[in-house]
Amino acid sequence: MNVQSRKTRRAWRAALLVAALAVSAAASAQVAVTTQAVNMRAGPDRGFPLVTWLPAGTAVNVVGCVVGWRWCDVIAGRDRGFVYSRFLSYSFQNQPVVILNGGPTLGLPLVTFSIGSYWDMWYRNRPWWNNRNYWYSRPPPPPVAWRPPPPRPPPPPVVRPPRPSPPATRPPRPGPPSGSRPPDFGPPPGGSRPPDSGRPPGGSRPPDSGRPPGGSRPLGTPSNRPPSGDRSP
Repeated sequence: MNVQSRKTRRAWRAALLVAALAVSAAASAQVAVTTQAVNMRAGPDRGFPLVTWLPAGTAVNVVGCVVGWRWCDVIAGRDRGFVYSRFLSYSFQNQPVVILNGGPTLGLPLVTFSIGSYWDMWYRNRPWWNNRNYWYSRPPPPPVAWRPPPPRPPPPPVVRPPRPSPPATRPPRPGPPSGSRPPDFGPPPGGSRPPDSGRPPGGSRPPDSGRPPGGSRPLGTPSNRPPSGDRSP
């Protein structure tokens, strides 16, 4: 058997092994959805190379998460890598829950990351695989303990402004019957004065009962005395 056939068989065995592992991983994985556009990395840290970019609403198979549940190993189509769990929504008890907030309550398995075996299996055709010695020397990111998110404060009570009280109204004064006009006690129309009962019209004085008209004195009453030239014997 020549060297070329041996290399071909090894390549086929590696391909079959990778395919079997991918099928088994996909069968045991749980489905999550990206909440927004997110990067898939070649390891559980932002410093690792970028594998691909996933738009919002992409369904991924979650193989597991590292300690702390901050990064999860996911499969999206032909790509596999780590996604920050803050941008992964997982269905739990028929409710969408962010994996970073749910943590161990979601029941997702924990996985360990080994850059040698992981990269050899998934990133042989990637440009950074040839520079893997540089990544081997990098210390792995320290694990971060998971902490439950703080409870949300209750919403403030709704305070409605008091309704303004209606203005105080006085009862209307009773007016005259409709259509009638109140009597006018003022001066008569035209400004004229009423006639003076003490004076006759025209400004003349009333006649003097003690004097006759024309300035003559009134005649005296007749007496029993005879006239001066006619005396009785």
